[in-house]
Amino acid sequence: MKVKVYHNGDDAFIAWKPAGFIPECRGFALLRRRNGVEEVVSTWVGFKGEQHKEGERRASTNWPIQKYQWTDYMANPGDKVQYRVLPMIGPDKDNLRPDSDRASEWTEEITLTHEVTPKIQAYFNRGIVAAQWVSRRLEITNYNLQSKKLETVIKTPGDPFRGYLAGPLGARLVELLTSAARERREIYAALYELDDEELESALEKFGKRAHVVLANGSVKKGEDQNSDARDRLDGKIDLYNRMISPRALGHNKFLVICDSHNKPRWVWTGSQNWTKTGLCTQANNSVLIDDSDVAHEYRVQWDLLKDAGDESPADLKDSNSKPRDLKVGHTPLRLWFTPTVGQVDLEEARRIIESAKQAILFLMFNPGPKDTLLNKIIDSARAGKAGKRLYIRGAINQDPSTKKNNVELFDEANWEKADYEVVLPAEIDEATEWFVRELRKLPKARAMVHSKVVLVDPFSNHPVVLTGSHNLGPKASGTNDENLLIIRDAPGLAAAYVTNIMAIYNQYRWRFRRHTQPKTKRWKGLEDGDSWQKYYLEANSTALREINFWVG
Repeated sequence: MKVKVYHNGDDAFIAWKPAGFIPECRGFALLRRRNGVEEVVSTWVGFKGEQHKEGERRASTNWPIQKYQWTDYMANPGDKVQYRVLPMIGPDKDNLRPDSDRASEWTEEITLTHEVTPKIQAYFNRGIVAAQWVSRRLEITNYNLQSKKLETVIKTPGDPFRGYLAGPLGARLVELLTSAARERREIYAALYELDDEELESALEKFGKRAHVVLANGSVKKGEDQNSDARDRLDGKIDLYNRMISPRALGHNKFLVICDSHNKPRWVWTGSQNWTKTGLCTQANNSVLIDDSDVAHEYRVQWDLLKDAGDESPADLKDSNSKPRDLKVGHTPLRLWFTPTVGQVDLEEARRIIESAKQAILFLMFNPGPKDTLLNKIIDSARAGKAGKRLYIRGAINQDPSTKKNNVELFDEANWEKADYEVVLPAEIDEATEWFVRELRKLPKARAMVHSKVVLVDPFSNHPVVLTGSHNLGPKASGTNDENLLIIRDAPGLAAAYVTNIMAIYNQYRWRFRRHTQPKTKRWKGLEDGDSWQKYYLEANSTALREINFWVG
């Protein structure tokens, strides 16, 4: 049994492959060794027709896993973990025993740390609304009441449920602001949205040592999405307005923290807006980079944005059209700011996608219908590779198609030449034997997948991670204020993003398929037999190629 483990400092993604078909195998048990203590990972679903209590969990030795990958959400940051995969065999579900001869060895011990590459930390929240644990935690079956209760939770600092939703990302951002204020450091931030009591209160504590360029969100002419926060902070911090919407979006969400000598030292950037929904209900990512040269470039950009006021002058665009090539330790990093001239940032990103040799994984919000990186990924899938099939998986917040421009997300021409699949957010819209009804989104929060990430060849010698605020389309390149990081040759960072992307993709994969299936074909529970393996292990199948990709 071959087993591989990847992690993002919070979750662990485990993939495995047996030597072949296992007679009488009802699935796999997953064992976890956490900080030296051995335990059996529990699962949430059992065999078809089996009696159980609502929300019950059982050990995977009783309710085994009938697939070849699993995300372990029950591990915690700081844990030292190992995993072992154990086939469960027997004549029926009531007489299962472990097949120790075919079991895997224990994997090597890893520590769930967020510093996945030297001087670069990766953080993710847990804010996917369409999840069973969210619905069960709210303990309300009525959709409207459930929505109101969740809105109350996420706007209440200190609420433990809010803290869990915000995850390591929210905790780390608050910790950074708290410690920087206590140490009387200077900070510089360029923000698209600001609407969260905890973050606004944290900024207030800096006084005039907080320097913030605050845009006006996505609004009609003369409107200000951030008016409440602006009124609250005006005069208390060093605040500058950048009211460029609807002409453009001041879409940055970056923070520069200075050292004790007022020199830029750390940068926090990514997809997460400084709002309660950005922290708690959308899927977001951020990186914390400890490098004075990178921090200096963001600090220079902050000055340019401040001086530009409500305009995007030619000298700003010219400056942005030149990439910043930097190194964080031994890790090459290229930084783009927008708006640019001639989509030079997107041109480089397209070349990276075209160079993919193994895989392209991605999360996107709404890149637009034309000339985006999503279009380039679809073209790469359709073109195929001589002698190879690219493994392409992604989740996007919504289908970006318009009447004039159809984006063929589900075109069979892609499947013929690549192991290609894109999913959209979906929920369990009615209770089933195993699942309660789910809340897909809040009424005022359109985004479920808000990350903007492309990952190319994550397990190669030269993985590439593209992340930042950039929506990966022409408007983001030529009109908006954005930042895009291209980070190369950082396998730990690539593995962290692999773990996050697959957690979100797999969260929606089954739900999205379920919405397209007739009710009679929908999954109803584990199969009390061994034939479930045939789909995964069929020679030359997409499912087997997927298994081979994850185990190497």
